[in-house]
Amino acid sequence: MSILEAKNLRAGYGTGDVIREVDLRIERGEFVSILGPNGSGKSTLIKALQGLLKDVSGEVQVDGLDLFHMTRREVARKIAFVPQIADLAFEFSVLEVVAMGRYARQRRMVGMTVGDRRIIQKVLDMVEVSHLQEKKLAHLSGGERQRVLIARALAQDTPVLFLDEPSSHLDLNYGLEVFEILKRLQKEKGKTILATEHNINLVIPYAHKIVFLKEGRIQAQGEPRGMITERNMKDVFRVDVDIRENRYSGLPEISLIPKVSGEKKGKEC
Repeated sequence: MSILEAKNLRAGYGTGDVIREVDLRIERGEFVSILGPNGSGKSTLIKALQGLLKDVSGEVQVDGLDLFHMTRREVARKIAFVPQIADLAFEFSVLEVVAMGRYARQRRMVGMTVGDRRIIQKVLDMVEVSHLQEKKLAHLSGGERQRVLIARALAQDTPVLFLDEPSSHLDLNYGLEVFEILKRLQKEKGKTILATEHNINLVIPYAHKIVFLKEGRIQAQGEPRGMITERNMKDVFRVDVDIRENRYSGLPEISLIPKVSGEKKGKEC
């Protein structure tokens, strides 16, 4: 059963469409990654799918409900969003940031309850940042900040988790740690994950489905083994690649073929 479905979705910012004629179906508990070059519309799509844009048309169903007739609080009870790190101000403490995730679940005029505090502590433990809760976000490393933002999203207690470029600004180790956390949430907690990404090799071992976006339209979508092809890399990213089987996972892995003008393979420097 699908938890999110878009039909003929288009969206932009008042000066023209950025995404066009998007049809997308995400099943409950799936891990889906949206890949595409810069300017392809990845961030616009993930914003449109949660009703954050005014210039939008088409249909979006979230857990059987019409997205465009839901209030922001109702959407926040279905979808939690982890933006790019650069989108946030860092003057708050870790505890304050994670507590923001409980807003959609709080009754008006009641404020933070014992139950809210219990959930906050649980998600801090889950992403292993409990020891940082009194620190300011500005004093954390990029990987630690990303864990905190994931904890804030988990505090919303939603079935769906959206992430915009979760490995952006992170080194290889932290990027891997973030995707390990996301995969654990998907497998153990049944979360439905939708993440835009730029690091193709990082996504392949974790995603059930890859969606290639090009010039605002879906170019191809399917399971990673079928999507990681020389033709798709050329069509979507305009690069030549060497595709090999990862000896540990058995899944495809890409290497870029350099465009070195005037040199032949095997020529010594």
